[in-house]
Amino acid sequence: MRTTRTGARQAGAAAGVLVLLGSGLAGWHAYLDAATDHPPAVSLTHGECRGALADEQVGRLLGPARTVRVESDYWPAQDGRPPRLRCFAAGRGEHALSFEVEAARSADDRADAAARALPNGARRFDNGGADHRTGVLRFDCVVKTPGTGEERTAYYLATVKAGPRNKPPATGPGAETMAELAVVLSRQAAEQVLGCTGPVDWPATPVQFA
Repeated sequence: MRTTRTGARQAGAAAGVLVLLGSGLAGWHAYLDAATDHPPAVSLTHGECRGALADEQVGRLLGPARTVRVESDYWPAQDGRPPRLRCFAAGRGEHALSFEVEAARSADDRADAAARALPNGARRFDNGGADHRTGVLRFDCVVKTPGTGEERTAYYLATVKAGPRNKPPATGPGAETMAELAVVLSRQAAEQVLGCTGPVDWPATPVQFA
């Protein structure tokens, strides 16, 4: 069964209330004036996409926005297939991010999928690669089979992309940022969503390119 969640969240409403209570009317006006030209920065820390996007780098990429749309699709482990997750978050204009993590049937199949996902000219790092708007990471984790509890290795491939899905931007945050996002979001997904039971060999951060 797939669990789908789509929603829009207003950014900065709670902060406005806090300013009102803490600083009175003058503080409230100052907050509104600031928000007119500089909307609150995005912070996806309320369980969006099962917590996989709760990182300040995501907020910086989405930019300041009063409303953020988040879509998430989650498939639990079923018929021998490990859990998988897809997320999409859109701020204002071309400020958007997509993230998906899915297991391949074998390490060889995953290697083929990673080669297809990486754009030409992408820079390589330990178990992954990135260019100006795409980050790709391969990682193994041990998961338990529902019902039997049998442990098996899942060959995961994570892909993160900056920009709208139907209109890839000509420029992006850069290879360093996309590589870091691939590692950070994969780690959070492994810990909070995928049910990895053992340690995962993550690349060191900051990511070192070959």
